[in-house]
Amino acid sequence: MTSLFLLGQIVLGVYFIQAGIMHFMKLPMMTGYATSRKLPAPKLAVVVSGLVLLAGGLGVLFQYQLAWAYGVLAVFLALAALLMHNFWVDQDPSMKMGNMVNFQKNLALAGALFMLLALQG
Repeated sequence: MTSLFLLGQIVLGVYFIQAGIMHFMKLPMMTGYATSRKLPAPKLAVVVSGLVLLAGGLGVLFQYQLAWAYGVLAVFLALAALLMHNFWVDQDPSMKMGNMVNFQKNLALAGALFMLLALQG
């Protein structure tokens, strides 16, 4: 493994760990947002998604169960893009733009994770 690949893995792992931690540190705010997106059981969804992000991020960072970590994060991001960042339903232009950016970011990261998963053999 090249040092550049390792650096990328560290950055990616820390990104998801930080995102998972934020789900718990900002639980009321995240629950409110999940409620506004009409997610069923919004608080449970935030807690479960926080755990998925933490577990996946730790797997990436420590190179543990990488195929599982890449796969679960990729699927989570694709689902989050569709369920949480469905910008096409937003009426407010600022909300629409923010969700469009997050939708595209989630799909791009999911695509990169699917490529990393393919490299696992």
